[in-house]
Amino acid sequence: MSTLKKMLFLFLVIFLISSIDYVIPVEVEGIVESKSINGRMSGNIGEGVLENREFFPDELQIEVENEDFNQFFTPEDRNAYVNDSMKELLERKYVSVDYYVAVRLISDDPANDVSEGETFTYFTSLDDFNKVKIGDKVRYKVARYRFARIDKITVL
Repeated sequence: MSTLKKMLFLFLVIFLISSIDYVIPVEVEGIVESKSINGRMSGNIGEGVLENREFFPDELQIEVENEDFNQFFTPEDRNAYVNDSMKELLERKYVSVDYYVAVRLISDDPANDVSEGETFTYFTSLDDFNKVKIGDKVRYKVARYRFARIDKITVL
């Protein structure tokens, strides 16, 4: 094998080994502190739909920021859940919808450079958004190549 081929082979091996760390997801644990939904209209125009968090100590609340969605929640509701009717209205009203879950970390998240004890907000799927409640202890996976996005969440 010529020197050039050896160097090329060595470079390829080093590249593959260093890429393995990049594609393996990181598993993180934490406590859900808040949930929110934002809708994006055409272009870069967006608006908050709702925020679900502890507004006062031991008092969970859903703050509906867009009055079109008041019909889906009562003052007694404590944890936001998107049912089929609300999902349909979100899809009609917005070009895209982003679901967020803020988590206070129990373990480090090296993929997003967040340390234990800090709170970080992640993009999530509708299914994972609906799965969790404020105060839940969760374990989730985040990919190193997708900024601030939960790939899979499990309630512990």
